[in-house]
Amino acid sequence: MGNDERMRSDLQYGKEHSGPKWLSSLGIVVCLVLFLIGIWSVPLAIFGPDRALIPGDLADARFNNYMLEHFHLFITGKTGSYWDAPFMYPWKNVIALSDNLLGTAPFYSAFRTQGFSREGAFQAWILSLFALNYWCCLIAFRKWGGNWILAACSAYIFAFGIYNIGQMNNLQMLPKFMVPLAFLFFWKHLSKGSWKYLLLAVLATVYQFYCGVYLGFMLAYALFFLFIGHVVIYRSPSYIGRFREWRFAIGWLGCAVVGLLLLMPMMLPYIQVAKDLGTRSFAEVVDSIPRPSSYFFTHPAALSWRALNEVGKNAFPLWWSHFLFIGAVPWVALLMSLVLVFSKRIPRASRQLIMAFGIALLLSTLFCLNLDGHTLYALVFKLPGFSALRAIDRFINVQVLFFLLVFVAVLRPLFRKPGAALALSLVLPLLVVQDNRWAVDWTKRFDKHESRKLVQDVERRITREYGGSETWDAIAYEPLRPVWDDHERWHFETITIQLSTMLAAQQLGIPVVNAYSGSYPGNYISFFDNMDHRTLADWCRFNGMEPDRIQEVHGLGIPVAAIDTVLIQAPNGRYVSCDESKDALIIADRAVTGVWENFLRVRTTDGRFAFLAHNGNYLSAEEEDGGRLAATGLDLGDFGLFTVEMQADGSVSFKAHNGRFLSLNWDSGQLFATSSSPGFDDRFRVTLSRRTPR
Repeated sequence: MGNDERMRSDLQYGKEHSGPKWLSSLGIVVCLVLFLIGIWSVPLAIFGPDRALIPGDLADARFNNYMLEHFHLFITGKTGSYWDAPFMYPWKNVIALSDNLLGTAPFYSAFRTQGFSREGAFQAWILSLFALNYWCCLIAFRKWGGNWILAACSAYIFAFGIYNIGQMNNLQMLPKFMVPLAFLFFWKHLSKGSWKYLLLAVLATVYQFYCGVYLGFMLAYALFFLFIGHVVIYRSPSYIGRFREWRFAIGWLGCAVVGLLLLMPMMLPYIQVAKDLGTRSFAEVVDSIPRPSSYFFTHPAALSWRALNEVGKNAFPLWWSHFLFIGAVPWVALLMSLVLVFSKRIPRASRQLIMAFGIALLLSTLFCLNLDGHTLYALVFKLPGFSALRAIDRFINVQVLFFLLVFVAVLRPLFRKPGAALALSLVLPLLVVQDNRWAVDWTKRFDKHESRKLVQDVERRITREYGGSETWDAIAYEPLRPVWDDHERWHFETITIQLSTMLAAQQLGIPVVNAYSGSYPGNYISFFDNMDHRTLADWCRFNGMEPDRIQEVHGLGIPVAAIDTVLIQAPNGRYVSCDESKDALIIADRAVTGVWENFLRVRTTDGRFAFLAHNGNYLSAEEEDGGRLAATGLDLGDFGLFTVEMQADGSVSFKAHNGRFLSLNWDSGQLFATSSSPGFDDRFRVTLSRRTPR
């Protein structure tokens, strides 16, 4: 058989051998049922029964929500330049410091226009992407599989498979619906030589770049190996040799030029970022390159395969981002392919497909695999643009299609026999669903109402202090923060504050210095970590400006004269601490000091004092509870302000807002603002701590 005949056979095989006629009707039913099961058991289940939850955490998920909302504000004329979003002031081109989601932002904007809230539109955006991932993959794989059953099973794995669980904290990976279509168009071009399909493949790839720059580069990487797999199997005459024909070469060049011209408006800002900040070092990405064990490692929310999480946990650095197991069904098909490629009972066209897809899978894996520190990805990293990718494990979002193509190529010959077709039609969808069950309660989610409250609190504090655009160019939110020694908790809390500030400033339409992004220019990271006057001044000088045009908002509503960290010793000789296990009560029962015994002392300009506990709340004399002292004050109001009276022996007494002095209850160790005059039980010793606020 000649090359052209083999190609025609390849393309027509699915149509001519699609199985008995009843299979098509049953297949359409299966498509709809699997879609409904996937939507119900994944995104809707993640949202919860009252639709209050959003996948991810208060960091990356909310950043994606900010980016989508910024697009909506831009196209509705409520903000200025798209690329110069009003955060990380005064840095320009901040959108290009991360993925922009331009390709799917219009979906979000449409939901906002229909009256959805910011978080509600975000949930609708997520739901629409799950649906698009399913249906686009279904359409593409119907062409390869020859029947709806195989296409539906493949689409279910692609859209709702358990490998997605590890990606749910990075929702910018969700809009991947153009990937299977780009695969299909490119394969049709390679098989038929039609320039229409090459142009469609280029357009699909360009649109995928607009949906997510990460996914765009991953798609380009995968298409290269799809090309290699096709050339190796259908090699006579050589496809590469046709580039010697000037018309063929011009056709390719023309399509490439069209793609580049369409990409330029989006890529130019990213090229500028590379010039300004340079590129990543290979050492920054090497730990994210998959290990062989990554492909057999699951998230604990993969209900049917939770045991695989325990096997690989803590096996290598960044293990928490390597949940790449795609389920047993595709792996069984892959093992079957190793036998079927040598079977004479399988049609030649089918064996060729298995080999072509298998080669693409093998090569794409080998060039993206970390074998004890040795990896061919070092070569890929040197290609233009790939040095911008820092999480290489995310290639699974595209690489999964190679597994699914082998899966389809292996199983579709079995649908030629009515008995096997009926059995597979009934059993295969059940196996796929069972293989990919999610325990959504084990996934990371946050309450959108909690997020709104965090944003509203920051918005209220900013509004209380903001002096107006006539006086200030931007604000820098610099809340007082407690003393902690848990670096991971501190870092996450920092991100939460930065994003709450960005969202609050976005609602208010105020430029803000605070920011969270994929990259940070210059010395911005110092302000990110500390949020104080010194690091703000350094950031402003880096940008060639003085900080006197930036209003520093502390959120207190009261002018502050000084801040330090202190220990407080009660009359019983014990140190005062905030006990989170007892409703944040303040109890004097500690013989030694730790983090809980450290308080941030704030002296206001009118001479009063406030104390910030390690739980992030201010000490407050609660009048409704008999004046008991607890770390429950979210804001610095009168209940949390104390007047200090020095005693002759060097001790101090604290007078609360009710005019009463703090007094020690010797039996419980609790403090109450009940004493009318300072006596022995009301005298405390305050010493400076060696711990300093971060």
